[in-house]
Amino acid sequence: MTRFKILIIAVMLIVYSSCTSRDSGKPPSPPRGYPNLTLLKAALVVKLEKLIDTKPAIPDSIQPFQDLVYKTMGARELKLDIYRKRYQTQPMPVLIFIHGGAWKTGDRSQYTPLGNRYAREGYVTVVPSYRLAPKNPHPAQIEDAAAAFAWTFRHIAEYGGDTNRIYVAGHSAGGHLAALLSLNERHLARHELSPKQIRGVLALSGVYDLAHPTGQDTVFGNNPQIRREASPLYHIKAGAPPFLVTYCEWDYFSLPAQARQFHRALQQAEIAAKLIYIPGENHISEMLNVPNENDPTVAAVRRFMK
Repeated sequence: MTRFKILIIAVMLIVYSSCTSRDSGKPPSPPRGYPNLTLLKAALVVKLEKLIDTKPAIPDSIQPFQDLVYKTMGARELKLDIYRKRYQTQPMPVLIFIHGGAWKTGDRSQYTPLGNRYAREGYVTVVPSYRLAPKNPHPAQIEDAAAAFAWTFRHIAEYGGDTNRIYVAGHSAGGHLAALLSLNERHLARHELSPKQIRGVLALSGVYDLAHPTGQDTVFGNNPQIRREASPLYHIKAGAPPFLVTYCEWDYFSLPAQARQFHRALQQAEIAAKLIYIPGENHISEMLNVPNENDPTVAAVRRFMK
């Protein structure tokens, strides 16, 4: 089993553990018909314990550029990886993918299968790491996402990317960051850029409304004003890039409602937006199945970007 699958399983455990009621400290009750999350957590723990950490392979047809520094803070360097077809001869569209992990875990090095897949589809794929909470609470994550975008915009032509076709994508917490980056202009303005440089946004099982302090206090604190500022839902206005918003049949049970609410708000602002329901998938399998040839999420992403 690859490190990619280890990461996704770990993310599922973290998301489950962090979604607790402030009053009882217990997970909220899911709707009728939803899988038993306690049993799911136990099963995932068993799987995680049995997995073997192996370095994902990169096929000869894909050319990686790894450990590229996009931001320096004193002695600390933040890095990103790039994947592209080895023998591409013309500028290709760019996909910046921001990983999930409840803003607290995850790393670009565990997303090699995703980089391979989208590079094979014809996209110069950029996967950055970013600072993690609780050691680095909000707004560290969105600041790093903006810095990674700025570096990509200014350097991706050197790696065969077309700066007129840059898409920003993310899953879970990464979906939140992709949406916030594309809707709140001030994050890119610090780099003398704007969301107008973004061709489209792909928010996969993301989080869009954090205004009510009912969880993730170690990331966003408990100030309602700060949490509202961190919520993509409250920055929607006309002129934003087109959006693809997805959610899964067995997603974490607050996310489908957030996706539908977010999509409605985008449409009301006359932003081109498409909502995609992925049947038979859950929050973890949506990423695990990216390498599969007939993966429905990849198919939806491919249709949107083409």
